[in-house]
Amino acid sequence: SPDRSLLFSYLGLLFPFICILNVCFVIYWVCLLQWRYVLIGVGAFAICWNPVKNYFPFHLRTDLIPEEHVIKVLTYNVMSFADKDHTADSPNMIVKYIADSGADIVCMQEYMVSKSNKLLTSEKLIRALSMYPFRSTVFFNSSSSSKWGLAVYSKYPISASRRVSYTSRNNGSSIHTIDINGKTLTLINNHLESFKLTAEDRSRYSGFIKGVGPDTFDELRGVIQQKLGPAFLIRAKQADTIAEEIRRIKSDYTVVCGDFNDTPVSYTHRTVQGTLKDAFAESGRGVGVTYNQNFFWFRIDHILHSSNMKAINCTIDKEKYSDHYPVWCYFALN
Repeated sequence: SPDRSLLFSYLGLLFPFICILNVCFVIYWVCLLQWRYVLIGVGAFAICWNPVKNYFPFHLRTDLIPEEHVIKVLTYNVMSFADKDHTADSPNMIVKYIADSGADIVCMQEYMVSKSNKLLTSEKLIRALSMYPFRSTVFFNSSSSSKWGLAVYSKYPISASRRVSYTSRNNGSSIHTIDINGKTLTLINNHLESFKLTAEDRSRYSGFIKGVGPDTFDELRGVIQQKLGPAFLIRAKQADTIAEEIRRIKSDYTVVCGDFNDTPVSYTHRTVQGTLKDAFAESGRGVGVTYNQNFFWFRIDHILHSSNMKAINCTIDKEKYSDHYPVWCYFALN
């Protein structure tokens, strides 16, 4: 837990880079015929095989999607719909993507609707996404011009919804009960605490990645100490709360998804996942980057599910309409 030590939280962020570095060392030692050191590198991968395969899964895709007892779930940080309206002449591409996705259940984070008819209102969104007759929104905050929070749009009836109780001004989680042909699915949609990095902070990080000098590193280190550390601590408490909610679930199926703002190798992910399965680790392939801005190449958007659901073809679509890629997966309900 970050409460005990922040070191491992930082190492979790660095995990993919450490893996790549280790691969480079193994190749280097093979070229030099230093077999003892090759064994050390290979042994490190063997010891860490579980986090390695969760972070870099490789599964072949299947075209054989069962026709019965299957649902498609989409989670998408919609970035306030890029602050764009949606009209027939000028469609909002994020809204259009969702409408064309064929998903049965859509979980949206950073969901924002305008109070002015000149921009994207909830009424326009409902019309554009009329294929989802059942909807639930949980707003965290509002201004004179808009309101924002989380939303779940579903083709199946939503019988109950509530906000999960934990302290956060602009982030949160919601829990929903959905009727799937007589069975109940409990869905938890999440937008956990972000690092709150400003555009200037991200610019420093980009500069550091591109090889800017030690001054940039000193500035970046200050940002890390001021923002990343506190965010790890806040997310840890939120993860504990979500895990407790999951332990109380009595329904037939469970799905927990959304923007965790943390990687597969983190206290947040491990705590929330518990006995659930990670859909991308079970059926996806590759690194699975879901955030696409400023060289922050991490998988921070996740779909977790109960073991009586089989994940099929979990996919991260490289549609760069938002600063997050959409993540979707088919689930066969056993």
